[in-house]
Amino acid sequence: MLATAACAEPRFTVVDPLTPSERATFDARSVETVPTWGQEFQVRGKTYSYRFVGQAPSSAVTTSIPTVIVPIRLIVPDAVHPGAPPTVFDATPIVPHIVSSPLFSPTLSGNMIQLHDAMLRAEFPTAPSDWHTILTPQPGPTLDITVPPGSVEITRAKSGKLYGFIVDSGPVNRAISAALHAAHDPQQIMIFVTYNSVESFAFGFHSWVWGDRKHESAIIYMYTSWMEDIDDAIGFPSPDAATLSHEIVETVHDPLLTSVTREWGNHFRDNKCFQSLIEVADAVEDAPLRLVYAKELALLDGRPFLYTLQNAALLPWFERESPSSAADGAYSFPSPRPLRKPAPMRCVPKN
Repeated sequence: MLATAACAEPRFTVVDPLTPSERATFDARSVETVPTWGQEFQVRGKTYSYRFVGQAPSSAVTTSIPTVIVPIRLIVPDAVHPGAPPTVFDATPIVPHIVSSPLFSPTLSGNMIQLHDAMLRAEFPTAPSDWHTILTPQPGPTLDITVPPGSVEITRAKSGKLYGFIVDSGPVNRAISAALHAAHDPQQIMIFVTYNSVESFAFGFHSWVWGDRKHESAIIYMYTSWMEDIDDAIGFPSPDAATLSHEIVETVHDPLLTSVTREWGNHFRDNKCFQSLIEVADAVEDAPLRLVYAKELALLDGRPFLYTLQNAALLPWFERESPSSAADGAYSFPSPRPLRKPAPMRCVPKN
């Protein structure tokens, strides 16, 4: 039987491949991966640092990074009743939508080539005009994943489309891990996409895996869910490109989970202490939806299409700059509305 509603509320997360002791001695500069650059800054006399994808603004070059988009075909054998044909959630047809989105293609307004690149240029407004960090999309082969019975709960939306809530994420994550190690290419970023189905613990996440046995290379990747026309099933407007935009801007700002600042609080939940990583989209995800989502027009099959993106915090917000050195003194992007001031110096302990 089809479920009537999802049983939990997935969030975004970061998956750290290192143990705390490994993290303490990890040096991102010594790992072969996509181009990255770093810089130190101070907050209240203490030194912190970040490492971003691309090359430093002073390089005045455009860095292009191959980005493989791997659609997942999720095959659910027991969706309706024993003996019924499998239910299939196939992300393959949505890949052209992703490539045409403002995450990889220019907007009709002309205000961005790619969302993350425009965000970086807002954070470093005095950078040379030819400084860019570009993700070059490359559609990859579809990854077929057949899950065991009982792994997915399914809801039918009013549109008639199905929403799959992946209760047991193990089979999906094991298949992603196998695909990453089979690719064995630290010079590219990999994006794994499910369609109208989502892992129980996260709409999306980003991380990396060791690319070799000697632990000298790292493959950066992200998982995202693309959802459309299932608003009533998930309880809010279907985010289409918003989840992927969340993961892309965070991956670009913290590819190896080494971008760290003074601990910051959740601005939209009473400044409760959240984390110290510079996870730019996490700082806005709990805002009211009118502040979370941003809309941008791009061309899809030759026609204007209104994509949904997510607003994110700019670097000066984490650095506690006042005023902000970002373009127009902003603390969030693409809209300045979500964050009007830098993160407070102190956050409120959770307990």
